[in-house]
Amino acid sequence: MGSPGKPPLLLTMGDPAGVGPEIAVKALCGKASGAGIVVVGDAEVMKEAAEICGFAPKFNVVASTSLSHLFAERSRSVFAERSRSAPVINIIDIRLPGAPRFPRGVSDAACGRAAFLYIIEAIELSMSGLASGVVTGPISKESLKLAGIDYPGHTEIFADKTGTEDYSMVFLLDGVAVAHVTTHVSLRDAIEMIKTDRVLRQIRLLHRSLSGLGISNPKMAVSGLNPHAGENGLFGDEEIKEIVPAIQKAREDGIEVVGPLPPDTVFNRAFKGEFNGIVSMLHDHGFVALKSRDFEHGVNITVGLPIIRTSVGHGTAFDIAWKGKGQASEESLLSAIEAAESLKIKSF
Repeated sequence: MGSPGKPPLLLTMGDPAGVGPEIAVKALCGKASGAGIVVVGDAEVMKEAAEICGFAPKFNVVASTSLSHLFAERSRSVFAERSRSAPVINIIDIRLPGAPRFPRGVSDAACGRAAFLYIIEAIELSMSGLASGVVTGPISKESLKLAGIDYPGHTEIFADKTGTEDYSMVFLLDGVAVAHVTTHVSLRDAIEMIKTDRVLRQIRLLHRSLSGLGISNPKMAVSGLNPHAGENGLFGDEEIKEIVPAIQKAREDGIEVVGPLPPDTVFNRAFKGEFNGIVSMLHDHGFVALKSRDFEHGVNITVGLPIIRTSVGHGTAFDIAWKGKGQASEESLLSAIEAAESLKIKSF
């Protein structure tokens, strides 16, 4: 994974009550075995997840100060071949005071506090240069709220703790990257937030992220807000007043971008190869299209941060977590690891 001398990636375990521990074990005992990744989480929870998944890895608890010495040699391939010996999972073991017994498959304040601590530790290590970036496991927004932690999600935590004001969540699937002008807000509030400056900022951030992924001269489209992208004002005038001016300014910057295009057709055009990226106005415009196409392999990338951050494209899946049915798939996590490695190679 990468070349010698580069700091390792960190993988936050996610909410202890969700599928994060299980998919981490499956990935690190499978295709990502030997990948040079360090888990930030609770070692006991990870051991329980390994048992329920039918794996018997060796757990190596490491100090954060020793990260730079863990991996002296790396495979040139993104994923190393699975070792014939028992896989090793390196972990920075973080426990809550009192080491509470976490519940399974439900929202819980202790789980929210723990998941938050894993994230903060990973951010601090990456900002200090001891780690090259963070891949995040799924967390529960409700558990964060129960713990009194006032963030709507991962993206906002990373932005706040890295002092980043200009950032965006980009979802990558099948070579198409999608940025959202609005995300975790009510639909009523989202419509009010569609302003020229905000749309332009997302166009610029998406263009930067596509370039960072190695796409030269990316072709981009901007999706409309209203049905048929407003139909020249017949179904709403946000496109005319706010979105078109943003596109015009982006073109003046030299960005190859078209739109606004109808939200119900622009994704199909992109996946046929017409566009490398789409700026979507609403959370569900983008994510319904993407997750309906392929729920398992999408990756979230937070762009604009001073550190690398990728994430699985799904949530905690409380309904299937910790039931021993083998339903929790690690495929999205593997895609997130691969994306982080790709960004890491270009960053060092």
